[in-house]
Amino acid sequence: MALVSTVETHDRYRHTYLPEANAVGEAGQSLRNSSENDLRKFLADSIYWKNSYLRQAAYSKLCDLLMLKTNWDSYGAPSPSRRAFDNALLVLKSMRSSDLEALSIVPSAEGGIGLCFRREERYADIEALNDGSILGVRYLGMETPVLIDVDGTDNSISVALEEIRNHIGI
Repeated sequence: MALVSTVETHDRYRHTYLPEANAVGEAGQSLRNSSENDLRKFLADSIYWKNSYLRQAAYSKLCDLLMLKTNWDSYGAPSPSRRAFDNALLVLKSMRSSDLEALSIVPSAEGGIGLCFRREERYADIEALNDGSILGVRYLGMETPVLIDVDGTDNSISVALEEIRNHIGI
């Protein structure tokens, strides 16, 4: 939402902050275009802007998953519940921007929401299930998966994400 608001505000007041706003004709338009392109590049390269964008995209994906209906996969999978959404949001709020870059958010066939991380053959995920439980797992290639203990507290979520960062190499 913050991203949308910022873009809307930028469009509404686009020329008021530019000193070239009083220039006329083709030269004035060229100056305005150049200044606006510089501002867009500055914002695109901003760590804060990138982090805000990634968080907004992740939140939007969570909201989209909440709209799924039962049988979304045509194999009878239950739709994610509000409880799963709330727990997935707790995990999302604990993430760093580097986590968000490696994140994929998907519906869980068991009913819930999966927050998945992958780098080469290294994989880890945290699933917020419809019954309110949170499960974590990590593995490398074809090795036996290792469970990650997550009980839903802020501390256990932070510890689980740190284990994932170490495993994936974020």
